Amino acid sequence: MELRHLQYFVAVAEELHFGRAAQRLGIAQPGLSQQIKALERLLCAELFARDRRGVELTEAGRALLPLARDVLSRCRNLQEVVRTYGTGEVGRLRIGIARSAAGGITDVLVESFMADSPQVEVRLSSGHTAAHERELSAGAIDVAFVRPPLEDSGELVCREVAQEALVVALPAGHKLAARRAVGAGELAGEPFVWWPRENGPGMWDRILDQVFGPGERPPVARWEPEEERMLHAVAHGHGITVLGEGRAGRLSVPGVVVRPFAEPVPTLALGLAWRSDSTLPTLHRFLDHARALLDAPA
Repeated sequence: MELRHLQYFVAVAEELHFGRAAQRLGIAQPGLSQQIKALERLLCAELFARDRRGVELTEAGRALLPLARDVLSRCRNLQEVVRTYGTGEVGRLRIGIARSAAGGITDVLVESFMADSPQVEVRLSSGHTAAHERELSAGAIDVAFVRPPLEDSGELVCREVAQEALVVALPAGHKLAARRAVGAGELAGEPFVWWPRENGPGMWDRILDQVFGPGERPPVARWEPEEERMLHAVAHGHGITVLGEGRAGRLSVPGVVVRPFAEPVPTLALGLAWRSDSTLPTLHRFLDHARALLDAPA
């Protein structure tokens, strides 16, 4: 027995007329009659009483009708469930967010996706870019907001989604704190508060190359794991540091003065990274959503 046999049976049972049922189904009446007879042979029972006055359901037909409707309804539900998982409307998506990238466009993309796809279970985690690269490669997360460039990894794709200006964080009493803008050249020789290169080698090199010159590195007076602790170290006079404008705006630390760079302003990139071989429907739904927002006319 095939589902179409039940579909044909229900149509005739509801119309009680082979011609109208055939028209409803979009098939020829002789073919419909043959399919109903084939179903009756399979079930070893007559389903319809046919005479000159019309068509009526037999006892067997009346018994079959609610069962056939239930089977067809379950089949439609099955198709809908599979379709929604296949299109990414339902499922799970694990998103990693670089600590320095929290807020701004990151929040816009994540929050708007969650509003657009409420049946997707979104799991967020925070960490540094190098950790997210390892988690993506291991399949522990599905997509991540990272600070490019990434380490050489052919299995990962990274699309840049934003650029933000870098700013200088200075102790309140520093000689440059009174300036409206600070030239990168004025930072040479200043003790520096910085974070470990292994947290994001590409970002680490790109920032320092822009601020101090290719291959030039400042004297690091203190190492800290992330921006908030870096700013507290600056407030206590251990040195100066640089960080993204957005992160600096969200971290207000007493005793720290933040100043923009003079032209040319060094910048910090934000990217979305994922495995190139991933076929996860929720991931591709998220990427399509992000692409539509990012590529929309301003």
